Amino acid sequence: MSAERLLPVDIRELAADEVERVDAVLPLSRLDVVQTYLVAWDGDEPVGHAHIAWSGTRLGVPEVQDVFVAADSRRRSISYGIANESARRLYEGLDYRNAGLPPERVAGTILIRGEEMPVDDTLIHVSKDLGVDSGPGRSS
Repeated sequence: MSAERLLPVDIRELAADEVERVDAVLPLSRLDVVQTYLVAWDGDEPVGHAHIAWSGTRLGVPEVQDVFVAADSRRRSISYGIANESARRLYEGLDYRNAGLPPERVAGTILIRGEEMPVDDTLIHVSKDLGVDSGPGRSS
């Protein structure tokens, strides 16, 4: 996917003062357990998002979840940019790497905000090596 197809969308982490505005136009379905939302902005309009679960996931590794793009902004490669490119850059910047697991398709119904919601997602797994601090006064 070329970077030109993603322009002029800006993808950044959802700020606390943006939650009400974004939730009014995009379904922030995981606000009750939110860890990180990446939001795609077309100028000053939110047009898509992806939730990042850093913990409490099925395999115990971070997951990109709940990717959504507004209907009038679809077919512009926004979900690709949010779920793949931006998340990849975010994870790599935090020293996460591909976990060596194949993508996993998950389909069915889940409960979000007390309501059943159909899902059809592909999970991509990343991992991070945590170094052991064996400095003075510490043992490993």
